[in-house]
Amino acid sequence: MVGMSQRAHEPVDEARLWRVEGLGGLEVLRANYGRLIFTPHAHEGFLIAVTEGGVGGPVFRGERHEVEPGDVLVLNPEEAHAGGPVTEAPWRYRALYPSRDQMVQIMAEFPQRKQGLPEFPHGALRDFEVAKRLRRFLLAAEDEGSTLLQRESYLTEALAWLVGRHATGRRPANALGRERKSIATARGYLEARAAESISLHELAGVTGLSPYYLCRVFRRDVGLAPHAYQTQVRVRRAKELLGQGIPIALAAAEAGFYDQAHFSRHFKRTVGVTPGEYVRAQSGSGSREVPEAVR
Repeated sequence: MVGMSQRAHEPVDEARLWRVEGLGGLEVLRANYGRLIFTPHAHEGFLIAVTEGGVGGPVFRGERHEVEPGDVLVLNPEEAHAGGPVTEAPWRYRALYPSRDQMVQIMAEFPQRKQGLPEFPHGALRDFEVAKRLRRFLLAAEDEGSTLLQRESYLTEALAWLVGRHATGRRPANALGRERKSIATARGYLEARAAESISLHELAGVTGLSPYYLCRVFRRDVGLAPHAYQTQVRVRRAKELLGQGIPIALAAAEAGFYDQAHFSRHFKRTVGVTPGEYVRAQSGSGSREVPEAVR
């Protein structure tokens, strides 16, 4: 009986993922994380989340930021982050992942601002009005009875409020001195050879930097160590293959993972859902839910 009681109180990870019909492939999420800790990773587009319960501890820009119910988390494209729940209570939140193009269109609604990709200098926001509008859209995205016009209207209004109150114009290019070209070379090398086993000395050789110095400036610029960046590239490649209907085992091998278990572990700790759950989300229509998924 004691064992059963302990198991009943163990934290669990549950989430449901949707691809919202009519919104350009926009993915949304409802998550309840009791134990999942994300490894450092980044998204190609934006991450926007509203905490509904518990306390989350996302780690980005060199420190941990606690987000509580009603707080909004906004991360820019390619902004490395990690973390998970920081209390015994699960971290519950809803999230959406708009693309760069979608956010550029929203930025165009503010002609007085510098145009282009918006930048959010503060990732953790306490703004009740923005949170309310974001949550209204996310609830509509889950509701199969909502209309496309309703979902579009709620999404546009929520993003406009977020951008209007918290975004700045495009950030200036990072001044990295002579290392900037070397980092770009290293990233391109890892992306072109994602499935290959690459040593740090090999990577350093193509950049002209020492292995130690390459690791230091790569992490400074990208926010990830070279090996973590390679894993992220592999996961993104696997996602593309899964979206094309490639079987999971084959996608794992082609992306560079040595076995399916290794692939599933990294996929879940980066994307937040297992490969099988991601496949079901891609094959669903409208706001169909994926049960027992984790993101």
